[in-house]
Amino acid sequence: MRDTVNMLREGVPAVALVHEPFRRLAHMAAGQVGMANAPLLIYPRDLVSEETPEDLEAKAREVANEAVQLLLSAGKS
Repeated sequence: MRDTVNMLREGVPAVALVHEPFRRLAHMAAGQVGMANAPLLIYPRDLVSEETPEDLEAKAREVANEAVQLLLSAGKS
C-alpha cells in the first residue's frame, strides 16, 4: 500500500493489487498514510492446487485488464 501511495504522490499512476482476505487491512493502511481513496484492485484468493493452469492464466489476464482500466481511468482525472 505504501508503495502505491508513494508512486501516486510522485504523480505516477498506480493501483494496489490486494487479495480479498486483506481488503480491510489495505483500506486501513491507505487511510493511515493519508490516501484513503487510493485505487485498490481487490481480487479473490486463488486455490492454485485446485485450479488448472489455464484457469489461473485466465484469472491473471482478467486482473491485469482490470488494473489497466484503473490506471487509464486515473490518468483522465
